[in-house]
Amino acid sequence: MIDPTTLRGKRIAALDYGNARIGVAVCDEMHIVVSTRPVINNDVNVMQSLRDRFAMERTDVVVVGIPKLVQEDAETDIIKEIRAFIERLRETVSIPVIETDEAFSSKRAREMMFATGMKKKRRREKGTKDQLAAAIILKDLLSELEMMP
Repeated sequence: MIDPTTLRGKRIAALDYGNARIGVAVCDEMHIVVSTRPVINNDVNVMQSLRDRFAMERTDVVVVGIPKLVQEDAETDIIKEIRAFIERLRETVSIPVIETDEAFSSKRAREMMFATGMKKKRRREKGTKDQLAAAIILKDLLSELEMMP
């Protein structure tokens, strides 16, 4: 469980990990506005790109979405890959890196693109779904924080 006192008043960045791209969203210190940012290519320079992005955004905390399974013991290959990414990220940056459940964020991002009437051309652009998934991860976390004492 996340301690809400560690996140209140902090600029938070959320990451939606993918093999090719990492979706990024950020919020302000008051946790009022969630904004998507350009995706980051998941290549050999990913850690430097993330470090640069966090510095540019003045990020205080990073949350990384990880799909939680019904069976907590079971870990798929992608969960193992995300956990390895999180460990590398923790070794790379000096700010807290927190795991959060990203239950179906990519599916919800696709549904949101249709529900809002996003044009097919925009929906097909690489990274659009990743950006929205990161925003959903962050918005869900902020909603969870609001309900905590």
